[in-house]
Amino acid sequence: MSRSRLSAVAFSAVLALLLIALATPRLVSGIITAPFDETVRALGRGADIPVSDIRFARSSRVTALGWYSSARYAADLGALNFTLARREPPGSAGRSELLDAAIAADRLDVELAPTAPFSWMRLAQANIEREGLRADIARYLQMSYRTAPTDPRLVLPRLDLALAVWNDLPPDVQAETAGQVRLAMRWFPGELVQRTRARYRLAEVREALREDPGARARFNLLYFRASRLPVSDT
Repeated sequence: MSRSRLSAVAFSAVLALLLIALATPRLVSGIITAPFDETVRALGRGADIPVSDIRFARSSRVTALGWYSSARYAADLGALNFTLARREPPGSAGRSELLDAAIAADRLDVELAPTAPFSWMRLAQANIEREGLRADIARYLQMSYRTAPTDPRLVLPRLDLALAVWNDLPPDVQAETAGQVRLAMRWFPGELVQRTRARYRLAEVREALREDPGARARFNLLYFRASRLPVSDT
């Protein structure tokens, strides 16, 4: 075999080994997480998952991130930590630790993938869970709005957060929230009424609907029927 042929074979072998070495962390992390992927998917569908299953899935994501820095694994870990935190008693050390872990995982996700609307929203949720209504969540809400402005899965939970802290939101975030109000009125009018009543934000929601008189009139009807009050058309 000629020297040039030997060099080509050696180069190919080194390149193959290099590709295997680069692929190994991703391959290993995939093997670690695969048995628990269905748990994460079921959680996303709102299924009632046993705590033990959530903990196993959480451990798989923690281990996988040690092998391969993946935005998907970080997002999964944020959701799993947040779910576990909500199952701990309010004010407990376990709840606080899990909220901190959820925030850390979602921050990693948005660093790796800034267009991650669920993680931006979960950062807002976790900060409110941890700090109460004094939490500054405006940036998180705004980033979630801007990365997925019309995702129907996000409209109501984001709106509920925004209405809870409305007076602390800067005007530009209030304006973007008004767009979410209009989407909620189009897709989920009954739920919008419920959240408006729960958060005592009738004036703010009616103002957000001012540019669509038909939607505003329909909202008025639904709201005042739910409240058993006289209907106002204005």
